[in-house]
Amino acid sequence: MPTHVSADQVRWWLDENVVRDVTSHAQEETEFNLQVTLSRLPIHLIKEDKEGPIRVVGRSAFDTERAEQLLRDEDARTELLSQIGPVLAATPGFYTFLDEEDTASELRYAETLQIEHRIYPDEATQQALMDSVLAVATGMRYVQNLLAATHPDPPTEPGTHDDEQD
Repeated sequence: MPTHVSADQVRWWLDENVVRDVTSHAQEETEFNLQVTLSRLPIHLIKEDKEGPIRVVGRSAFDTERAEQLLRDEDARTELLSQIGPVLAATPGFYTFLDEEDTASELRYAETLQIEHRIYPDEATQQALMDSVLAVATGMRYVQNLLAATHPDPPTEPGTHDDEQD
């Protein structure tokens, strides 16, 4: 098993039929930071030091009015968490809700969801990398689709109004 995985090795492992637009983001504090696109979702493959793990990181912003309404309403937020919780728990790695300052926060204050899975050098293979990229993307897409399909205020049945009196 490898003890060091280079950016070139990671690029070689990427399935070009699945990921698109591989770009490198130069950062002094990282060995490499590659951004790939999978179904219009940006995923970062980050290695902070030579002997460290590859971090597969996806971020999804709660940047729509609908998402903001869902997160700020206690009942809607509870329902949302009951629907996304099992998927996030089953996604390899871990997830974090981040506030506007990129600090871990409660869901009610979240601006972004970050999903991260780490691949350590002794387990690094093409299969492990692609499984991780696909799992992170699947978790992100599920949350995006759920937010798009969930309405913060369920419509009332025709002919009924909350302010209607008998």
